[in-house]
Amino acid sequence: MRIRKDALLVSLFLMLSMPLITNAQQLRSPDDKSELEMLREQLREQREKTDQLLKTVKGLSEAVDRQARLLHSLEQKLALIAGRNADLEDRSEQAKAGETVREKNEEDVKQPEIHNVEAGKGKIKFSGLIQGWYAAGNRGLRDTFRLRRTELKFTGQITPKVSWTAMIDPSRALSLNNSFVNINSTSLLSDASVNQTSRILQDAFITLGYFDGLKANVGQFKVPLSLEGLQSSSSLETVERALFLSDRARGGNYGDVRDIGVMIHGPLSEHVDYQLGLFNGGGESQNDLDRNDQKAMAARVVVRPPFLSGLQIGGSCVWGNGAGPDRPRRDRFGGEALFYRDKYRIKSEVMAGVDADIHRLGYYALFAYKVRPTIEAVYRFDSWDPDTRLESTASSVTERDHVLGINYFISENHVKFQMNYLRKTFSDNILRSRNLVLINLQTSW
Repeated sequence: MRIRKDALLVSLFLMLSMPLITNAQQLRSPDDKSELEMLREQLREQREKTDQLLKTVKGLSEAVDRQARLLHSLEQKLALIAGRNADLEDRSEQAKAGETVREKNEEDVKQPEIHNVEAGKGKIKFSGLIQGWYAAGNRGLRDTFRLRRTELKFTGQITPKVSWTAMIDPSRALSLNNSFVNINSTSLLSDASVNQTSRILQDAFITLGYFDGLKANVGQFKVPLSLEGLQSSSSLETVERALFLSDRARGGNYGDVRDIGVMIHGPLSEHVDYQLGLFNGGGESQNDLDRNDQKAMAARVVVRPPFLSGLQIGGSCVWGNGAGPDRPRRDRFGGEALFYRDKYRIKSEVMAGVDADIHRLGYYALFAYKVRPTIEAVYRFDSWDPDTRLESTASSVTERDHVLGINYFISENHVKFQMNYLRKTFSDNILRSRNLVLINLQTSW
């Protein structure tokens, strides 16, 4: 009986298995294999589309979150502004009440109205420079504080072709040039005139630019003489300029001087710039009438060789056109070189000239290195001979200075701290060597 039951179960199992075996055999046929691959391909495509949809949904969800945060921030700002307005309204009401009481008890104190600066025509820009100095030295050099410069500069543009510049320096104190004559062993004043470089009006000129590559300045401005003479005071590597520019008491005015005239300037090519001007004098008639018909000519040319990036060489000169008692000879000629690359800068000039029958010569070499982006170390050797024919008195002896300096750029040249140590030496020990410390704190804008 048990054998029959087992046989019956086996038969039933075989009957149920036949369709599965048949289907399996059919799936292994070549046609069904191709259909299976198609189904798999469709499945992969559906998965990719699903993944893409999920990414899109995620991006939309993030965008919704950002919009919600932005909306919340705007609601907070709106509530803050509404609160401020309410507070201002309350203060306004209180102020009105206070004004009513004040009007009844005391006179009103009227305050001047404040208006924005507006140009009558075109645009106006205001810039300036303030330099505060401290100087300490020995052998007759007094320790003192000083406002070296307070330059206030205004520039404007009337049209794209016409602009103007005006600058004053209120820190300058008007001084006189005095001449003396010796009578019976007594020195007497024979003549006195205003020292032109002491006038507070520095620049006042109009610039015309009607031609490409050529501009013309008409008015009072710097004579194009010397590299450092034309360099902005705010960007000097040392506290004071070189001796042939700054030793005014001994004829050191070979650059950084202004006069009235006309000058054309611009690029001759991509690597060459020029300046050519005609002036009343070579810097002696600032904001004044000329005393004669002769005019001084000044020129400067700068070349930047294309084969060496950072190199600049040039020359400048002034021909004073003088040969008489009312207009003594005042000629200058100089050469200049500048090389800068990344952290260091090398600068050098030589300047020679003649004033009446006095021949003068000055030169310097400067090296500056950025120790850090905000700290620069400087060394300069500086020589000035106010009379190359004589070495006998304090007014004619050659001076040679060694300058060590440090520049700290608090905010580039806009806020800068400088400290220089000068060792001043003189030929033939006519004057004893001196030590001088100069400290400059400046702001420019």
